[in-house]
Amino acid sequence: MFLLPNQQLERCDRVMQQRVKPHIHTTLAACTLRSFHNPGEPVPSSEFLAKVRNGQVPFEPFRVPGVWGTTWGTTWFEVNGHIDMAAVKGRKVELMVDLGWLDHRGPGFQSEGLVYRADGTAIKSANPRNHWIPLVYADGSSTVELDEHGDFTVYIEAAANPFVEGPTPFSPTELGEEATGTCDFPYTLSRMDVTIFNEDVFAYYMDLETVSSLIRELKGDDPRYWQLAKALQRSLNIYDERDLETVPAARAALAGVLAEPAASSAIKHIAIGHAHIDSAWLWPVRETRRKVARTVSNVLALMDEDPDFTYAMSSAQQYAWLEEEHPDLFARMKRRIEEGRFIPVGGMWVESDNMIPSGESLVRQITFGRRYFKEHLGVAPRGIWLPDSFGYTGSWPQIARRAGFDWFLTQKISWNDTTKFPHHSFMWEGIDGTRILTHFPPSDTYCSWMSMHELMYSQRNFLDKDLSRNAILLYGFGDGGGGPTREMTARVRRDHDLAGAPKIEFGTPDQLFDRVRKDIVDDAQGETPVFKGELYLELHRATLTAQQDMKRGCRQEESMLRVTEYLCAAARIKNPDYVYPREELDRIWKTLLLNQFHDILPGSAIAWVHRQARTEYARDIARLNEIALEAGRAIAAVEPDDATITDAVIAPYSRQACETWVVRPASSRAEAGTASMAPGAGTPDRGPSRSGRRYP
Repeated sequence: MFLLPNQQLERCDRVMQQRVKPHIHTTLAACTLRSFHNPGEPVPSSEFLAKVRNGQVPFEPFRVPGVWGTTWGTTWFEVNGHIDMAAVKGRKVELMVDLGWLDHRGPGFQSEGLVYRADGTAIKSANPRNHWIPLVYADGSSTVELDEHGDFTVYIEAAANPFVEGPTPFSPTELGEEATGTCDFPYTLSRMDVTIFNEDVFAYYMDLETVSSLIRELKGDDPRYWQLAKALQRSLNIYDERDLETVPAARAALAGVLAEPAASSAIKHIAIGHAHIDSAWLWPVRETRRKVARTVSNVLALMDEDPDFTYAMSSAQQYAWLEEEHPDLFARMKRRIEEGRFIPVGGMWVESDNMIPSGESLVRQITFGRRYFKEHLGVAPRGIWLPDSFGYTGSWPQIARRAGFDWFLTQKISWNDTTKFPHHSFMWEGIDGTRILTHFPPSDTYCSWMSMHELMYSQRNFLDKDLSRNAILLYGFGDGGGGPTREMTARVRRDHDLAGAPKIEFGTPDQLFDRVRKDIVDDAQGETPVFKGELYLELHRATLTAQQDMKRGCRQEESMLRVTEYLCAAARIKNPDYVYPREELDRIWKTLLLNQFHDILPGSAIAWVHRQARTEYARDIARLNEIALEAGRAIAAVEPDDATITDAVIAPYSRQACETWVVRPASSRAEAGTASMAPGAGTPDRGPSRSGRRYP
C-alpha cells in the first residue's frame, strides 16, 4: 500500500484522540453527589469525616455539571455510586473524576481532590492528568465498602486552589493573599462516573503513542523510520472503534517493531518517579501539607498496579506532615520503603536555598533530616537531592562528604541564561578541595512527562558520552505535586529496549550513581571530569535580594539560635537545676529550616507565604530572647558574684577574633560586628576564661 509517513502520523493523532481514547473507560453509571463548602481554612480530614459519621455535616444536593468552590476554600463531596459486581467480573472498575480543570496547565497549579473512605482512610487523589480512582480490581477485591446491592459511598476533599499565574508565571496576582470566601476562580465539576477500565484499549493507545512519537524523532532516510510508519499504517487499517475485538490484531501489527532491541551503544537511563513538591510557592504551606498526601496516595495506587515502579521523595518535613496527618498513608508508604520501591532521598529537612543560609543551617538541614529518616523511616540516604534550588555554595562538597553522603544531584544549572555547563557527570570539588560525585539529569528537567522526545533529547544532550553511557531520568508532575501517572510508567515499559531509542529501566538513584562512579572515576583512566567551586546559577538572580525581610529574619534568627544554644548549654553545665529546652529549640530550628526552603527564603513565593514567614520569624526570635534570658538567670543564680549587664548583646562573629563571644551592652552593638541580641538582665559578663577563650 502507498505510504506517506506524515499522513499516517496525522491520521494516528486523530484516531488516538477521537477513536481510541474515548474507549479506554466505559461508563457504567453516573454517581449522585452532595456537597459541603468551607470557605476558610481547611479542617483536618479525620476531624471532618468523624463529624460526617456522627451526622453533623449539613450536606446539600449537588448537580453535575455544577459550579463549586471559593478562592483557597475547600468543598467536600459525598459521592454515592453503584457497581453491578456480576456484570464487571474480571474487570477493573474505576471512578472517573473531573473537577473542572484547565487543560493548558497540569497538576499542582489548580484544583485538586483526595478521595476518602467513610472511616477516614485515603484511597487516591484526582488531578488534571490523573482522573481515575480504583474501586474494584480484576480479582474482585475492592478499595471501597460495598453493601449487598453493590452500593458505595466515598468522600472527596476538593481544594479550590486558584490558578494564580497571569500572562506569565511571574506576573503580579491578586489571588495570593488568603482565602477570600468569594468565587474569584470558579470550577465546574463535570464528571463523576463509575467506569470499566479497558486495559487492552489503553495498551493499544500507548503502543500507538510510542510508535508515532519515535517516528517523529527519527530522520526520513533512516530505514527504521519507514519500518515504523508501515507498521503504523497496517495497525490503523485494522482497528475499528465499532468493534473492539479488532484491538488484539491492531496491537499485533505493531508488536514486531516494538520488540526490536536498541543499539548496544545507546545511553542507559534509570527512570525514577518523582514529584518535587515545593514546600511553598504559588500556594501556602498549609496547602503543601495536603499536596503531600495527595501525591503519596497517587504513588501508592500506582505501585499497587505496577510491581516495578520506583519513586523517590525528599524532605523529612514532608514525611513528618504525612505521619502526623495521614497515618494510614504513612503506614502503606513504609511498607513500600521496606521493599525498596518508595525511596527517601536527600537526607535534609527541606530542599533549602543554598546560597543565603549559614553553613550551620545547612548542617542542621542535614542533622534534623537524617535523624528523622533514621528514626522514622529506617533509612540513611546516600546523596544530596536538590534539583531546583537557585545555585549551590562551594562549601557543599565538604559539608556533604563530612555528613556521610556519597553523591549530589541537581539539574538547575541547566537553566543558565549565558554559560552552558560543561558536564552532566563529574566530580564537584569544593573550596577546601573535597570532592563529591555529581550528576545532572541530561533531560534538563526533574519533572519529565517520560515522552519519547525527552528521552531522545537526554541522549543527544548528554555531555559525557565519551566516558559514560548512564544517566538518570526523573519523571512525574512536579512543583505542585501530582507525581507519575500510569501513562508514564507504560512509556518506560515500551521504551525499555527499543530500536532507534535510548535504553531505559526502572531503578533507584543509588544504582545510577554506582554506575556513574564506575564510568567516570573507576574506569576513567585519569580523565575524570572535575569542576571546582560554586555552582552559580545564571538566572533568577533577584532571589538573592527579593523580599529582604526573609533574608533579615533568617540571619537574625540564625545568630540568635547560635547565642541561645550556647547560653543554654552553659546554663545546663553550671546549674544542675536548669533543664535544657531541647524540644522548644528543636521546634524553632525546624520552623527556621522550613522557612529556608528555596521558594520562601529567596522571596519567590506568593504574598501569603512571606507574610506567614515574617510572623514566624518575629515570634521565634522573641521567644529565643526569652530563652536566652532564662538561661542567663540560671547561670547568675549559681554565680552571684558575676556582674550583670541589662539589655546585653553577644557577638558570635566579629572582624576581630578577640571580640567574639564577648557580652556587652546593646549600646556598643555597632562595634561588635554582626551581633545577636541576648537580653542581659541577669546575663553574667564572664569575660575571658582561664584558657584565654571568651564565652557566654
